[in-house]
Amino acid sequence: MKDKAFIVSAVAGALLIGIIGGCERPPTPEEVRPADWWEANAAERAAKLEECKSNPKIIDATPNCINASRAENNVKAAAKWGTDKEGVRTAPAIPVVP
Repeated sequence: MKDKAFIVSAVAGALLIGIIGGCERPPTPEEVRPADWWEANAAERAAKLEECKSNPKIIDATPNCINASRAENNVKAAAKWGTDKEGVRTAPAIPVVP
């Protein structure tokens, strides 16, 4: 009788572990794209940033989210401050008096 109870509990435990283990599958890995690629592809960058913001606990720290965010910062910084001649990307702290 004890042998049957042990076998039934072992089978039930194995079945439960199998069911729980199969519930969550890892996402398929996507191709990691560099920040330069994200800078050149504005539509894809915007879509990826929205995806990253929609589920921050799971995908926010993935390489593509990080690279898309860096690319967004680079694009905004290049458009907002400085020129190639100046070589700066930030506003001067003290105004320059001629």
